[in-house]
Amino acid sequence: MLDVIGRLTTRHAWWVLACWAALLAAAVPLLPGPLPWASGTYGPLPAGASGAFGTGAVLLTLLVFLRSPAATLAAVLVAVAADHLSAALVSALGLPPTPGLFAYGTALGCATMLIHRFRERLASGDGPAHAVCTSLEQTGTVIATAGAAWMAACGALPLGAWTRGLGPALAVTASVEMLVVLTLLPAALAVLGTRLSWPARRRRRTGAPPAAARFGRAVSAHPGTWTAVTAGLIIAMGASGPVLVPSPLPVAVVAVAGVLVALVLALVLRSLISPVYLTAGALLVAWASGTAAVRPADQMSVFMLVLVVNVSTALLVLARVRETSRTGRDPRTSSALAVKYAAPPAVAALLVAGTLIGIVHDPLSGIFLVVGGGALSLVVVPGLTAMLGARAWWPDVAPDPAVDGAPRDDGGSSERPIPHSAARNTLDVREEPPPAGHLGSATQ
Repeated sequence: MLDVIGRLTTRHAWWVLACWAALLAAAVPLLPGPLPWASGTYGPLPAGASGAFGTGAVLLTLLVFLRSPAATLAAVLVAVAADHLSAALVSALGLPPTPGLFAYGTALGCATMLIHRFRERLASGDGPAHAVCTSLEQTGTVIATAGAAWMAACGALPLGAWTRGLGPALAVTASVEMLVVLTLLPAALAVLGTRLSWPARRRRRTGAPPAAARFGRAVSAHPGTWTAVTAGLIIAMGASGPVLVPSPLPVAVVAVAGVLVALVLALVLRSLISPVYLTAGALLVAWASGTAAVRPADQMSVFMLVLVVNVSTALLVLARVRETSRTGRDPRTSSALAVKYAAPPAVAALLVAGTLIGIVHDPLSGIFLVVGGGALSLVVVPGLTAMLGARAWWPDVAPDPAVDGAPRDDGGSSERPIPHSAARNTLDVREEPPPAGHLGSATQ
């Protein structure tokens, strides 16, 4: 499906953009209130100094990690379109309005992931059209899976005493966010092309490796120690819920949401092991962030948003581990490379969502999201996967593409795939981006 979307959005990019412009214009009369810029607010952020500060922090984060004004503008416009259309559709269906934080927080993070992968493909020598199609195949699956997990988690909301119809409203917002990021953004990327690389230049491979590469190498060299320490941090954050507020989130809602998310991940990954520790970590971080909210009415909103952001960033790293393992690399090298290449967009998504939550709801909730989400995505998930090896993907037994000749994309690397019998046991992370691979396939 994503390959079809890639071909359509690249071959008919201007038509896709024109259709989206007409759709967004038609949705204006359905909006429940005035447009954000007409009311003096900053999107989901309030008017005044706090909103201006938050907007500046979000834009600065995107500029630092995307290294391009055009890429930053594209990500922001996608978030505005997702919020605009979801609010109109929710209103037209007679559902209760959802906080704009959901559309902005998830759309900005997912757009950052897709744009980062697109720029990576351009740097490896792909043309804009091929870079869009490959990025959709690689990262689009993560975005679609995270959106499906979000919609599934909404099924737990009727168990709590919240606004009637909030679950369906959030599910509509999730579907609109996926539609915008997976169709509007690829068309915009195809049109902008190499302009998204300005003013950044491809760096020479001299001197010390990037910080993400060094961090990934450190985690993969001693995965047991790193994982134990950070897992203890996440568990301590989760245990702080009852201490922070007298009435934390209902355990039944959290448990059902976790089961539903894990089922979605298990179906997509075709694994019963990795979805368990990914979902458990995401639930603990979301529980801590939700219970840290000062106003009890904000707890469920924060919990749902943090859960979605954590699942998407951790899944991005896990998918990258799986892609790299398809080349025949050993588990530790695969995890190190996954952190190297997936850390920048994952950290950017966490910082953006943490800033929005910290200003709209509670600063401590935002801090818990950034710290806990970073620990889960960059340490626990790659560390446990490095230790478990092939057991992380059980019971999936997909064949080795290095042996059966499955199609692959080298990301600009001249390196040939290596059979498992000759797999490298090294932590050299100064390599080209790993090849493309479907989220539901593995070689180990």
